[in-house]
Amino acid sequence: MPRFKSFQELQRVSRKQSARRPAAAQCRELRVRAEMPSGATASALNGCRDVVLAWLRDRMGSALPRKALRHRDFSHGDGSRLCRGVRVRDGDRDHWAVRIEHNPGPGRELVTEVGVSSRSGHPSAVRIDVVDQSVAPAGVAGEYPGDLLADLGAATPLFQDGRKLAREPVVVGSDATMDVFLDMLLDPGRALTFVVLSVPPDDDIAAVEARASVLARTLTGLAVVWVLPTPMTYRLSDRVSKNLSAFLGAWRCYRPGFSERSRREGHPLILWDRLRDERGRAHATRLFLRLAVEERAKVAPTGGDLPDYAALKGEAESAVRGPARLLYRLRNTIWGATPATAVREPAVAVAPEVAVAPPEAAAAEPEAAPEASEAPAFHRRLRAAREKARVRANRYERARKRADAAERQRDDAVRRAEQLAGLVRILGGNPDAEIPFPTSWSEFGQWCEEHLKGRLALTGSARRELEGARYADVGLAAQCLNWLAHDYREGRLRGGDPELHGRIDGIEGGVFNVPCGGDTFECSWDGRSHTVDWHIKRGANTRDPRRCLRIYYCWDQRTRQVVVAAMPGHRRSGLT
Repeated sequence: MPRFKSFQELQRVSRKQSARRPAAAQCRELRVRAEMPSGATASALNGCRDVVLAWLRDRMGSALPRKALRHRDFSHGDGSRLCRGVRVRDGDRDHWAVRIEHNPGPGRELVTEVGVSSRSGHPSAVRIDVVDQSVAPAGVAGEYPGDLLADLGAATPLFQDGRKLAREPVVVGSDATMDVFLDMLLDPGRALTFVVLSVPPDDDIAAVEARASVLARTLTGLAVVWVLPTPMTYRLSDRVSKNLSAFLGAWRCYRPGFSERSRREGHPLILWDRLRDERGRAHATRLFLRLAVEERAKVAPTGGDLPDYAALKGEAESAVRGPARLLYRLRNTIWGATPATAVREPAVAVAPEVAVAPPEAAAAEPEAAPEASEAPAFHRRLRAAREKARVRANRYERARKRADAAERQRDDAVRRAEQLAGLVRILGGNPDAEIPFPTSWSEFGQWCEEHLKGRLALTGSARRELEGARYADVGLAAQCLNWLAHDYREGRLRGGDPELHGRIDGIEGGVFNVPCGGDTFECSWDGRSHTVDWHIKRGANTRDPRRCLRIYYCWDQRTRQVVVAAMPGHRRSGLT
């Protein structure tokens, strides 16, 4: 053990050793995966995609194309940023990915990809890839979207490495929790980085928890943030020694492979004096984020091989599209060509008489040109086909513009109604108070139009079922729809509320809001297909249509409405 005459001499030697030590290579790529529970519904997948699109809109600073909001292929750019999306679907899989390319400075090129995938026989997964494609890479730590993964974990349960995704700090408030923390900290197989925050003597634990929450969102998917009250820091020091502990407000980053014999330089400590202001805490956050990224990049991502954006784009472009098939059939109709001759010029196409000639004649003269007398008729057919295509294209364009204008008017009307309702609530009123409930099924549909329009919609099949409905309590069914249009809808707009699942407290009579399970089905509304996977139920032990209530519904993210697909009785299926 070398001896030093003074602390200043020790510092000089340490600086020289640091100068001789080669600089760590920058992490050029990072791949993070998280899996959903088995049996994740289509609504959960679409909810994750909507969270990604909201994050993408904030990154771009502008509205995304309508195709993006419908989870279709799109491309959108604003000069320094370019984002694109692709989706590939078939019977066994549904892969959706977005890619944003960013040039933060000269010679810098950063690419971030986010994907939501569903595959038969595998759990649905979310992936985040960050790649620095610069000639002189500066690292990907500053581009990692930990807050996005935290929002995805809030929208639907996510698991990583077999454990629930850590997006909130863990406050060690008991000896049992402390025992678990110490065992995990010293586990040689630990893959995640641990960041420990102690409570300073002149601060309360609530302020530390608030700072820890911000840090945990930044490090989501890379590290777990722990908050140790003062009594627990003593136990940490007793176990790993003071040199490797954290106390009196200090923050410490414990990298994987930590043990009681580790060198403290490999697990940096930041004292409370440097964390008192925002600048010091930002520096600590950047340091811990860089270390967590380096450690995570060493671990192979779990969840199987998920195709990236380039692979999905190549697969989508190689597939034969509808317009290509239409053009192929149009060429065959005009020129009477086989697939091998369909790409030739009209002057050398096979004439109709040659196409219907006997096989021997056709084989003898495969390249026969049209006779001079037939050329004018051929060109007339070609001009007529082009004119018809132009007229139909113009008609389609006008219809598309009318549909877009109608959608914008509808969205503006819904937005104004929500703004007025919010203003009424701010002034102390209740815009939904005193809503009269219908007393008969004949007036039920009109009541929905008058009081729930813009919040809840009935499909055509649901309206037809109301005509012959036999359920006795019409008012209770109206209360359930009113709850869907207000309490449930507001919870969905806030990102989801687990308290809205199960028994509905605001409605008497034992009414429950639960998944459909085996009764999940598809419905068509607003020109699109929706998965109906939730329903409100009452009367679980009877199938008497007068006492059994079932309201099957789904959530439409694009119009921000609840769509009721069937009510008020059991839906007929193969099981019934």
